[in-house]
Amino acid sequence: MHEDIILQHEIEQWLYKESELLDQLNFDGWYELLSEEISYTMPLRINQMEKSKPDYSEATLLFDDDSTTLKLRIDRMKTDMAWAELPPSRTRRNVSNVKIKEVSENEVAVHSNLLLYRSRSTDTTADLISGERKDVLRKENGDWKLVSRWFLADQTSLGTRNLAIFV
Repeated sequence: MHEDIILQHEIEQWLYKESELLDQLNFDGWYELLSEEISYTMPLRINQMEKSKPDYSEATLLFDDDSTTLKLRIDRMKTDMAWAELPPSRTRRNVSNVKIKEVSENEVAVHSNLLLYRSRSTDTTADLISGERKDVLRKENGDWKLVSRWFLADQTSLGTRNLAIFV
């Protein structure tokens, strides 16, 4: 029981650190938290009339990134060519309902909720993206690394101009 509490705390602190790095636009620091095997996906949410079927598309992904494409996205944000993020978004990520679903020798499956607030330039309205995350973290050389993230937004139509941010 004591080990479970310690593990829960470790994972929550890791998620909070990740959110802080992203909110501070420290994308290189965030990239260091990722495993080289990272799978980073966001399926399209759909309205499903049949309850026996998933309420997301298994064929359409809003993003499907690996280590290489995430690094390209990060490097591009450092240039003047990342027009979707000029000026950079101001974000605040709130992670909640962190639940460890499965534990193996050096990996944990973690589910959490994300509420992401995003303010852009001088816009008077802000974006609000909420959804669930299913992560796998692995202990590599003594540090937790994100191996996979699956993010499903609550909205079928995202009220944001672009997805040039990380969830």
